[in-house]
Amino acid sequence: MKEVIVHPLPRLRGEIREVPIPIPADDEVVIKVVVAGSNVKDWSHITALNIAANSGDDIAGVVYSMGTSVQKTAEFRVGDRVAAFHRMLTPGGAYAEYAVAPAHTTFIIPHNISFEEAATLPLVTLTAAISLFRRQGLPPPWDPLSSSSEPLPLIVYGASSALGAFAIKLARLSNIHPIIAICGASHEIVDPLLDFSQGDRIVDYRKGIDAMKASVKDALGGLEARHAFDAISSDRTWVPLAQILHESATSGPFQVSVVTGANRYDDPDIPSSVDLLYTYVGVGHYGEYKPTMPKQPVDKERVKFDVEFAFLFYRYLSRLLARGNIRGHPFEVIPGGLAGVEEGLNKLKNGEARGIKYVYRVSSE
Repeated sequence: MKEVIVHPLPRLRGEIREVPIPIPADDEVVIKVVVAGSNVKDWSHITALNIAANSGDDIAGVVYSMGTSVQKTAEFRVGDRVAAFHRMLTPGGAYAEYAVAPAHTTFIIPHNISFEEAATLPLVTLTAAISLFRRQGLPPPWDPLSSSSEPLPLIVYGASSALGAFAIKLARLSNIHPIIAICGASHEIVDPLLDFSQGDRIVDYRKGIDAMKASVKDALGGLEARHAFDAISSDRTWVPLAQILHESATSGPFQVSVVTGANRYDDPDIPSSVDLLYTYVGVGHYGEYKPTMPKQPVDKERVKFDVEFAFLFYRYLSRLLARGNIRGHPFEVIPGGLAGVEEGLNKLKNGEARGIKYVYRVSSE
């Protein structure tokens, strides 16, 4: 079979090579890839580590084979339409004709969802869900706030990104309002995600930090905000979010979720009352953080159960998709199949993915 090895340096390029079809471990599923999806980490992680790899992790395709224990559960059958989150930086990635993923991070694609749409889902939905419901302890969609509950403000920075958009979608399913969505030129993608009758608002970050903070304060209308989600987590985006929370309420705790492990999040202008919480989405596979990662949860025992959360969440996500309660992110198909991975990752690296995800059609169904 063919797979793409992405070389980060001296320039980002894709090398197509022939390798054997993966053989599944006991708890794994081998998937014939129909569409692969891209994430920023697909180029940024391998660049930071200076390694070459098949760095794709978002898989949409059909079941080709299964490990022994997966066969015993009878959850999947050969030929099932599935999407999956591949273990990051391990063999068998999404940029290939066949990829491999743990069964617990594989889920059925309902027939009302295309492979292209499904390929936008796995990594970012789990990142958003772990951030909001595991790290911050907000009410999940299967146990939402009641209509009589007090407002529970949530500030989302990078709202038009796929990650920010899914944070908003999940928060709305949990009846969390008002949602203050901070974004730039792609606000037209965010508008349909919000419920303005519940006090949700859009704030434009391009007017500068002071103006952004003032706009968020105005949008809150006197409500105290204690929760924020930074879907960008670069160039100190978390600092004004932390300051906004600290200034909006008389007491904490205040929580800001961040998603990039390359930062330490120890800036001196972060108020001491605000907890920065790093979300490592790999906990959905391993149940633990790596020792060098920043801002880890204190309760290591609880993190172990993120694996079980991932299993349950993906099956619930499939149910939501089938019911039409949630949809994928807007996407652009990069032409050329696997040969287009180099182009797509370079476009991502250059910041060209404004409000969309790049996907690659690898094969027919």
